[in-house]
Amino acid sequence: MKTYNIILFIVLQGFISVIFSQEIRDGFKILRENQRVVFEDLSWNNYRGYPLNKKGEDLFNPSSRFSSIEKLKRIENALFSEQERNSMRINYRPRAMIKVRASDGKIVATIFYFENLQDPSVIDTKKLKKLNERVKEELMIENLLFNGEKAASGYIAGHIWFFKF
Repeated sequence: MKTYNIILFIVLQGFISVIFSQEIRDGFKILRENQRVVFEDLSWNNYRGYPLNKKGEDLFNPSSRFSSIEKLKRIENALFSEQERNSMRINYRPRAMIKVRASDGKIVATIFYFENLQDPSVIDTKKLKKLNERVKEELMIENLLFNGEKAASGYIAGHIWFFKF
């Protein structure tokens, strides 16, 4: 019976690693999930906690403005050729989940998603790392309020689509 359990365990481990595998490269944890590849900023889990006001109470109903579309376009153009941008937009619909510091709107971490991508080596992780750094340095979410009130602490998630404009 023990032999059967060991064989079953080994077979299941092999199956699971094919369906969901990961590696770390250029500051990203790379996850393969079915028909997409995810590049998770290694600092993503460092930023936790719901937005709170000065009294330590939870804040709800966020409102904000992302007015950095032109900056984003300049960053994309500086890092990727027109052919690369078009290819990624058409084939992989790239987007990023961003983690934003609720008190000031600064982007502190990202997770990049590429749909319909089987092989993560198609993505130049060195360029993606530069994109990640520049997004965090140059872009921000403005006028981030919760029921009209600024947060004192915490983080909130958002999304950015790439190569759309």
